[in-house]
Amino acid sequence: MTTTLLIYGLMTVIPGLLLLFMAIFGADTDVDVDTDFDIDADVDVDIEAGEFGGPGRLSLRLILFFLVGFGVGGYVSVYFKLPLHHILIGFIGGSIAWFLGYQLLKLLYKQQSTSQIRLISFVGKQGRVVVPIPKNGGTGEIEATNKETGQSTYFNARAVNPKKEYKRGEFVKIKSVAGKTAVVE
Repeated sequence: MTTTLLIYGLMTVIPGLLLLFMAIFGADTDVDVDTDFDIDADVDVDIEAGEFGGPGRLSLRLILFFLVGFGVGGYVSVYFKLPLHHILIGFIGGSIAWFLGYQLLKLLYKQQSTSQIRLISFVGKQGRVVVPIPKNGGTGEIEATNKETGQSTYFNARAVNPKKEYKRGEFVKIKSVAGKTAVVE
């Protein structure tokens, strides 16, 4: 009985400490996937996992919640000699802890403000050239600020008219955005 209590106790304490460590020090296990597909027509697709919102059902945090609940359920079952088998009660406790953790993480995800910059929102806005844009379709860099949202970002930039060049400090208008590249005039 003492060995079983020790195992369930460790199964509660170790994942609980890991969860506490992650909460205090901000360990982030989220994965952002940024995929770009460029085709001759300069079509670009950006997919970010963060756009799907919410915690993954098998994230590290939720697995740790399940282990803490499993350990607590098994420990209580063995300690109080409950009539159901301690592994079954462990699974029930783990499932309850997983569900509560999932609901908590969903609530926290909803409370987050998004810091993602929607690059398409810069179309039609003005930008300032920070790296000159050369002739013949060369690429430079611009800084643009969306005054409605206050967001600012840098874009690789090329001219609509490949025969036109833009010097540092000039202002340009963003005609379109493909990935991280703005087409300007």
